[in-house]
Amino acid sequence: MKWTESAWEHITPLYNTILQMPFNQELMMGTLPLEKFKFYMAQDAYYLGEFGKALSMISARMEKTEHVLAFSQFASGAIVVERALHEGYFKTLGLPENVNPSPSCLLYTNYLLKEAAYGNIETAVAAVLPCFWIYKKVGDYIYHNQKGIEGNPYKDWIDTYSGEDFAKSVALALEITDELAGQTSASGQEKMLQAFEMASKLEWMFWDSAYRLEKWEV
Repeated sequence: MKWTESAWEHITPLYNTILQMPFNQELMMGTLPLEKFKFYMAQDAYYLGEFGKALSMISARMEKTEHVLAFSQFASGAIVVERALHEGYFKTLGLPENVNPSPSCLLYTNYLLKEAAYGNIETAVAAVLPCFWIYKKVGDYIYHNQKGIEGNPYKDWIDTYSGEDFAKSVALALEITDELAGQTSASGQEKMLQAFEMASKLEWMFWDSAYRLEKWEV
């Protein structure tokens, strides 16, 4: 069994919980309140900027040229390609350009930046993998379970994460992760799993915080 297959099996109960979250169920049905989606998009714009920085740091630490190039392209995709979707929503929803991160968003991005800068390279890659893989899985699930709904206001979001371009990036990220996992020790693979699980939990927190319109309590 590949490392990624084992890791996914480990977090499958958490993934199933993510699928049933009110945010994702209502987004799938097109009934998610606009204010919650606006909050999510603003936080996700901040997240993508920090995610792009983490991917760039990982790229700079890679040894193989093809891995350097892959993570450089991932960073570009996070900051440029996917950001185009957000810029479209920013105009239509009237969101501010400068976003203050919520507690959950800041926790997530700081965790990724820490791993990208100081963690073993294979652990850093495992930490950023959920943002690729879980989003692709959720996007595909929503796309195939819309039950023929027409005019879903969140169609652009759904199409982005269920699309072929994103699928190619996810497949490459999985391939690189398995390659790095195969070069490390059993204890190294365990640290990778811990990072993968932590980031998966933070994915849950990110969606939950958007649905709650999370604010700083102090």
